Amino acid sequence: MRIHAKRSASILGFLGLAGFCILLGCSGSAGTGVAPMMVTASDAPLSNILSAVVTISSANLTAGSTSVSVIAHPVTAELSGLGATQEPIEFTNVAFGTYNAVTLTVSSAVVTYVNGSGQVTTTTATLTQPTITVALTPALVINNSGEAQLQLAFNLAQSFSITGSTVTFGPAINTIAAQVSGESDGERQIEIAGLVTGVSASSITIQAGDSGKQFTFTINGSTQFPTGVTANSIQPGAIVQVQGQTQTDGSLLALTITEESEGNNSGQQEDGARGIVTSVTSSSGTLTGFTMVPREDYGSMSSATASLNVAVSPSTTYSLPEGALQAGVAASAFTSAEIFPGQSVVVAGSAGAGGVLNAQQVTLAAESVAGTLAATPQGTSPDSTFALTLPASSLLTTYTHLTSLDVATNQATEFGNGMSATSFAALAAGTSVETRGYLIQSNSGSFLLYATGIAQVEVPETPEAPEIPGIATASGGR
Repeated sequence: MRIHAKRSASILGFLGLAGFCILLGCSGSAGTGVAPMMVTASDAPLSNILSAVVTISSANLTAGSTSVSVIAHPVTAELSGLGATQEPIEFTNVAFGTYNAVTLTVSSAVVTYVNGSGQVTTTTATLTQPTITVALTPALVINNSGEAQLQLAFNLAQSFSITGSTVTFGPAINTIAAQVSGESDGERQIEIAGLVTGVSASSITIQAGDSGKQFTFTINGSTQFPTGVTANSIQPGAIVQVQGQTQTDGSLLALTITEESEGNNSGQQEDGARGIVTSVTSSSGTLTGFTMVPREDYGSMSSATASLNVAVSPSTTYSLPEGALQAGVAASAFTSAEIFPGQSVVVAGSAGAGGVLNAQQVTLAAESVAGTLAATPQGTSPDSTFALTLPASSLLTTYTHLTSLDVATNQATEFGNGMSATSFAALAAGTSVETRGYLIQSNSGSFLLYATGIAQVEVPETPEAPEIPGIATASGGR
């Protein structure tokens, strides 16, 4: 498993970066019992960070003088690639009660970023405040009335400080607690990419490429697959992306499943990686390979190096995930000619000599881009377009010399932080937002991000005192 650094909002944001979430499912009878809880992570991306891997050593909910652990063991998560989406990182049980605060402790933060000279640099950040406590307002009530969700949104920009070669990390987060039954579909959506460890006609189990945790999703008649793909055709060991939704009973439903490698009949794990392209190599105008910074590794590609060399051949195939097609990307829009620095991809293949990944399949991946609105969005909801003004330190500014990025929304775009397509259309120029979607470069050289998710970047909450006296620890889990 690779360790990198990611997102900017808050430490609990890591437990749920730009949207770090804990999803709870309630069961049992009136005043006593336990409820299932899904812990998810999200983040608000930092413009010059290629990867951010944070290890959370503990996370606790507090109810009066009682502290309840929601993480059984330290969890490692890559935050920079999440953006306006939530990734599950833990599933546990929590006792009924009213919880008024969450305390998170981070034991490590490793970041890969572009320094002032334009070089890719990896370093372990100095932890300025490993433990943070943030109030839940309103308090989170866990009872038998249905599953609840606690969202912890990490802000990487305010969590990481990069000055020259000195990098420090002090988590900054926002929290949202609510009953799942009262949330919008967008607020309940989660996303995970990883290796298939088990699959049947009714479920699929995925091992995340960053945390190594396994999560099982229900498959039913509403689950969408790419053309020609079914649950029965997916092989154990294949790399897939699942976009799902938390249910009121505590389960996870797969909404879309995209194969990012075809797997193999032997069930062996595929070698591969997901990350950001930093340079491309071509011969006589034909792509021969590229270098990427992995955010997640699969199979035997796990390593501690910051960059990975990928070799392509005439037999390498290029594909779009189902989410990109739903977002409006044309099926023919992604080929070897459309790979460029600053783009996010998933590569599946086989490990070669010298740590080179020989690509059998390259799939366009979603990426998160933060910036400010250059003007009020134009168009008729839900189809709108807008220009996102990029920070000077943005990866796209470094690699493609862009100062602004055109973004398009459609009916598949989800809005977070309480926004809707209508309220988003009314936002004023200068509003800070984070967008997630699929970035394409046309033959004419113009760039367009097809948005799958948009959220307004919020200021992290003020943490409470680092210690709460008189707390008795009570464990919860399963």
